[in-house]
Amino acid sequence: MPDERFFQSVELTELTLRVKDLAHVQAFYEDVLGFTRLAAPAGSVALAPPGAAQALVVLHAAPNEAPRPRGAAGLFHVAFLYPDRAALARALRRLLDLDVSIGSADHGVSEAIYLSDPEGNGIELYADRRQDAWPPRMDDGQVAMYTDALDIPALLALARKSDPLLPEGTRIGHIHLSVADLGHAEHFYSNALGFGVTQRSYPGALFLGRDGYHHHIGANIWRSHQAATPGTLGLAEFTLRLSQRDDFAAITTRLTASGYLREQSDSVAVAQDRDGLMVRVLLDGGPSGPSR
Repeated sequence: MPDERFFQSVELTELTLRVKDLAHVQAFYEDVLGFTRLAAPAGSVALAPPGAAQALVVLHAAPNEAPRPRGAAGLFHVAFLYPDRAALARALRRLLDLDVSIGSADHGVSEAIYLSDPEGNGIELYADRRQDAWPPRMDDGQVAMYTDALDIPALLALARKSDPLLPEGTRIGHIHLSVADLGHAEHFYSNALGFGVTQRSYPGALFLGRDGYHHHIGANIWRSHQAATPGTLGLAEFTLRLSQRDDFAAITTRLTASGYLREQSDSVAVAQDRDGLMVRVLLDGGPSGPSR
């Protein structure tokens, strides 16, 4: 199972996507990846692992909206963290059986499969290695993550068709964003939201995390150079669920001082970074649901 220590102060949930063809995208998440539906307002579909009460993905019908412009900030991928390698192997076997186009990588700290949903929203499926098996940290303390070839035959050897396609305990492990400026991303996600930089030496990218994790947030400028266009298809917002009221209060204070705060109540704060990307900060136990 994923190490709960890495998510003791924060969980990532309710990644909300505007999609043109709601039924088509919904079918992909359900039939290919194994998500199930939760109750949601008309025009939206909330998706969770079987048996879970908390949505990981919310699809919002936006049939008349324009596609995200090339080069604009937005979602690079949402990364679903599987409980173990066998669960990831089962997902990989399913993707291969359905002839879904995929990529793969061994990052040292984790093993990953990459794909896109039918409207091009990036997805990573991954399983972490135990922390004591991560590569040694760099001399300056950064987490050592790399990109190497994944041993696919070794992974597939663990696949069991009797296992659930999307097992209990699957969660969003991290969200990776395309941004226009890494400095601006660091100011928002680190200085304001409180994620420490875990690696900044990977060319064109920045990784940030809490609770000792390799990263909860990734940002890169590989394909983006301008702010998001409001209302376009793709990422609308995502939610950070905080466990501590003091943490929530400190973050909302910093968001206000930095000019990022857009809405606030006793347990919810909606913030917008310089690229126009929206983040809902929720004190656990507060009201959920996308603001769009």
